[in-house]
Amino acid sequence: MALPSSGQITLNQVNVELNNSGTAQISMNDSTVRSLFGISSGEIKMSDGHGKSNAPPPSPITYTSGGSTATTIASHVRAIGVQIIGGGGGGCGGRGNAGANFGTGGGGAGGNIIAYFNVSGGETLTAVRGSRGNGGNTTPSFGSAGSNSYVTVGSTTVATGNGGGGGFAVETGGGGGSGGGTSSNGSAYNVTANTGNSGTGGAGAYGFVGGAGASSPEGTGGAGSSNAAGGHASGNGAGGGGGSSNGAGKAGGNGTAGYIKITFYTTANPTPNLSF
Repeated sequence: MALPSSGQITLNQVNVELNNSGTAQISMNDSTVRSLFGISSGEIKMSDGHGKSNAPPPSPITYTSGGSTATTIASHVRAIGVQIIGGGGGGCGGRGNAGANFGTGGGGAGGNIIAYFNVSGGETLTAVRGSRGNGGNTTPSFGSAGSNSYVTVGSTTVATGNGGGGGFAVETGGGGGSGGGTSSNGSAYNVTANTGNSGTGGAGAYGFVGGAGASSPEGTGGAGSSNAAGGHASGNGAGGGGGSSNGAGKAGGNGTAGYIKITFYTTANPTPNLSF
């Protein structure tokens, strides 16, 4: 139960919210009242308690399914913290004896971001977990990019981790997929954002070595290769390894899907406490 969201608040209601007897002696300067109202020092008014709740916040949610998932924010939640990583890119496939794709690169990792955002109970939170990029086949072909992961509250996009780029081929060596970037809404605060790591490039002409995929804070990039298929990434948001061959084609490794975790807070502007 929460205090009224508007109008008069009585000391009896404050006591009950704090699990005290309704007639217990209480002061607005009590630490428990200040904690409930979210006013650590200075002037404190009854109106500061509108909508405040002594109930614990909901447990964090880590999204494991692909696509879009909607959640209604609990009535006593006042802020969220988001941890987001875009999907990892796939590694390039290789076929050296075709006179092409000697340097096959690994896929890039998705961009990663942590941000905080004030919310109201009853709003709709939507998490979209980016899909992986697939490794290139044995034709040969380049790896595909991972998809973006992002979180919205209502119609506002809070933060986005872009997908990592797919590995590609450079005859002179290279071809590592680029790391994904990030973006955040101007109302988000205490933002920590990092471009994803780039995939490792492959060897130059007739080297027949594929580069490793890039790792993310929550995933390990796929292994590079020597006349073999590229390794698949593991975890979340990492890139697949590049395939290589001096004969029959070898596929690139797949990247892994992105990552989203939401932490809930019962006061606005919480002290930052999240990390990868």
